[in-house]
Amino acid sequence: MISKRISLAVLTFLSVALATALAVQAGLAAVLDALSDVGLLGLVWVCVLQLVSLALCAAALWLVSDGLSFGSCLAARWIRDGASNLIAIVPGIGEIAGARAMALFGAGAAIAAASTVVDVAIEALSQALYTLLGLVPLFLAVEHDEATHWLGAIAVATVPIVAVYLVTRHQGALGAMERIIVRVARAFNLSEVAADLNIARNVHALYGRHRRIALAVVVHLAAWGMGAVQVWAAAKAMDRPLSPEAALALESLVYAARGALFIVPWGAGVQEGGFVLVGAVLGLDAAGAIALSLVLRARDALLGTPAVLLWYAAEGRERWLKRSLF
Repeated sequence: MISKRISLAVLTFLSVALATALAVQAGLAAVLDALSDVGLLGLVWVCVLQLVSLALCAAALWLVSDGLSFGSCLAARWIRDGASNLIAIVPGIGEIAGARAMALFGAGAAIAAASTVVDVAIEALSQALYTLLGLVPLFLAVEHDEATHWLGAIAVATVPIVAVYLVTRHQGALGAMERIIVRVARAFNLSEVAADLNIARNVHALYGRHRRIALAVVVHLAAWGMGAVQVWAAAKAMDRPLSPEAALALESLVYAARGALFIVPWGAGVQEGGFVLVGAVLGLDAAGAIALSLVLRARDALLGTPAVLLWYAAEGRERWLKRSLF
């Protein structure tokens, strides 16, 4: 356990150091100038667009969940994203927080867990499709030899993303997943919540709702597309305009890299390096690329902080209600 914590601490330090080094290499003054061009109004606009994406993700979760209201799905998805972006040093904490939030807002623990598993899987499937769409404008911007190299890199990057979906269709993998969830729940003194989840059976039942699953994939794909709109808007605000196609290629490939290297806390260094690398191909300078990454991180902090506070408040209310019964 101690060795794992040390390894995680070292990985976190190295990833943050990489992100810092990239910012220094790009020129801190130039990065700050680009950020000042975006301004508060530009950041607010990016946050508004992210709220649209959040609503679409909540709609997809509502489609796969069983009997939970849209408002509860919206709150649960908001908490999941906030926890993932702010406190998920260990992969999967955000998803566990989202499932716990669903249970707090009216879903049974078993349905909350199964709905989260299915939602994460179809979101990963839609991300793979989104990444393939992003490859098209990238291929048009590079030479044939470079295109071959990029195709190989993206193929490797999408393997872990597609694997997430495939794992949720395997009974044995789902059983192992349930054991991990129970172990994590015990660590957070939530053993009673993780009892009798029957994830394999419930996930299989949810996958049987074929029309809802297909529609949820489409909705998630639209939510991913809102990320490209945010990159396009932020780049325009900092006077480094990107075409809609370039914004799609940049955002989709960067988040494919983050998805593939999910073990890196907050995607630190991975996100910044991706923006610089892909941005260079699309004609975006390094300072602008780093600034774009920082705008998205500021967005995540602004929207994620109240979400995490909401989760803590809901947990506190749950504990107070339990004490009041005895």
